[in-house]
Amino acid sequence: MAGTFFIMIACFTWALDTLIRYPLLGAGYSTLQIVLIEHLTLVLFVAPMLWRYRHVYRHMSISGFSCLFFIGGIGSAMGTLAFTEAFHYLNPTVVILLQKLQPIVAILLAYWLLKERIEGQFVRWAAVILLGSFVMMWPDLRQLGDAQWHYSSDVSSIMKGYGYTLIAVIAWGAATVCGKYLSYQHMPANAIMSGRFVAGLLVLLPMALAQSDTLIAMKPVDLSLAVAMALLSGFIGMWFYYQGLKTVPAQLATLAELSFPVFAAAINWLFLDMGLTGYQIIGGLMLILGNIGLRMKELRKAELTAVAQ
Repeated sequence: MAGTFFIMIACFTWALDTLIRYPLLGAGYSTLQIVLIEHLTLVLFVAPMLWRYRHVYRHMSISGFSCLFFIGGIGSAMGTLAFTEAFHYLNPTVVILLQKLQPIVAILLAYWLLKERIEGQFVRWAAVILLGSFVMMWPDLRQLGDAQWHYSSDVSSIMKGYGYTLIAVIAWGAATVCGKYLSYQHMPANAIMSGRFVAGLLVLLPMALAQSDTLIAMKPVDLSLAVAMALLSGFIGMWFYYQGLKTVPAQLATLAELSFPVFAAAINWLFLDMGLTGYQIIGGLMLILGNIGLRMKELRKAELTAVAQ
């Protein structure tokens, strides 16, 4: 069970992240600048790990390097930027609803690339978890019928919104599978995490140079908050995530990631005095208990297989 709980702890740190990220965006800093500072901070922080695991990187295969670059450059950097950009074109509820496709992308890719089997009991528990996610969103989904889905009637803008969202969904789903692939190759979790940050920075730096007009001087207090956020959700969160990914299949990992909105709602209740609705409580319980139940079934199946052998 530790692997599932570790991924949930990571989701908790990512939810705490929003208490800092959105105020920084509201202060006028661009998404690119915030994500760039995060990766700069993280690369400096994990520099000793990069040196420690230099032999691991030297002996990586081309497929391993490709996966590592995809996790950092596409999943971490481009996925985050694309997801944030989508909010400029689409109603946030539509963006978040489409983001629920991420587990489906990860499950199908894990089946195709990692040969992780999709069994009946997995489908049943996955349905409970996904249903819990939709239950949490139900009040927003009901209002969506009368709300404006797109901020512009221009077809090009609408397509950009959906395009950015799907890029993020595919990037994040595939990054989970790539991380599990590297784990199967016995690459240390800390080596994966450190390489992820470097790959992300290598992609962000050229973008920052090309869009230097979007970078502005940060106040010392805002810079301190950005650094703290990077260490919290970036270093601590990713450490727990990759420790968890070592012991659970990619299919289970991507479903455990859906616990993020549960923790986000709890944090809003604790820190922002936003009450929890009945839908959030019921959906959150379905998400958490569904993940625990699924993991227990997987562990029970592994025990029976070991006994039979």
